[in-house]
Amino acid sequence: MAKNGQLMEAAILGNAPASKKPGCMKNVPGKGLVWLVILSFFTSTIISCAGVHPPKPKVVLPATSYPNSTTVAGVSVAAVLFDPNRDIYASPNDASQKRPDFNWFKAGVCPARLILENGSNNPIMIDPTQITCTDSAGVTYKPYDAREAGDAVVSSEAFNSYVRGAIAGAILGAAIGAGLGAAIGGVAGGGRWAARGAAIGAASGGTQGLVLGSVANRQAMEMRVRTVLMANHLQPKVLSKEMTHEGLVYFPAKDIKSIRLLLASEGGQDVLKLDIPVVMAPQEKVVREEEKLQESVPAQ
Repeated sequence: MAKNGQLMEAAILGNAPASKKPGCMKNVPGKGLVWLVILSFFTSTIISCAGVHPPKPKVVLPATSYPNSTTVAGVSVAAVLFDPNRDIYASPNDASQKRPDFNWFKAGVCPARLILENGSNNPIMIDPTQITCTDSAGVTYKPYDAREAGDAVVSSEAFNSYVRGAIAGAILGAAIGAGLGAAIGGVAGGGRWAARGAAIGAASGGTQGLVLGSVANRQAMEMRVRTVLMANHLQPKVLSKEMTHEGLVYFPAKDIKSIRLLLASEGGQDVLKLDIPVVMAPQEKVVREEEKLQESVPAQ
């Protein structure tokens, strides 16, 4: 068993062939750190699987407290567009940066969180197919349904790159913390993986909803993407007086300037039109930075 452990250590470090005798191995700086990291990983995994994590409190804020919001005839709606540097479910007063671990915009989809409140006296019907967005060129788009959004994501190069990193271990930092991700990347996978693992681990901690994490193979990651999109999708609903509702719609990755909702009264006799001017986060700048980082990461 001791011999097998030493051979495995040599294979991980890449400094000796698996058949080389332990006595002939050279001392490699950081060998003890590798085993400490691996032990910490398995310990963290066991602890995380053993207990049930308490849910995070769900704070309810008025739709009008969000920057991109509007009210028509007593009905209020707010829109929160995907921001690669901010949790889409964060409070508008939360200034901390909690990055999602995956750039959905770069993968061809712009998730938008819609928060609706019915302050009128009449029930209203929410139909996700009656929601559109308009970009800076004046072109209007319907949102993808969850299946179409999933197809767009898993066929993108951004997703392929993410899967390569997840399988190689670069996304481990997002699962159990930036320090451990950097340690594994720096010792076992090189400085490039360390930078990537540490950045993801440090920024994505505490985000909700749109987090993918790390899995063992592409098929499992595709399933994770589709599950996340379906679970958070805005559902059709009738809102009675003072009721609220929210969910995500998935627009194409465009420079969105406004979102329109058509809400029908119960029975469909009257239609309420709500237009929400929106300001997008600087997506292109972040995309370029990630592309630079990706160029330094070897393909698997």
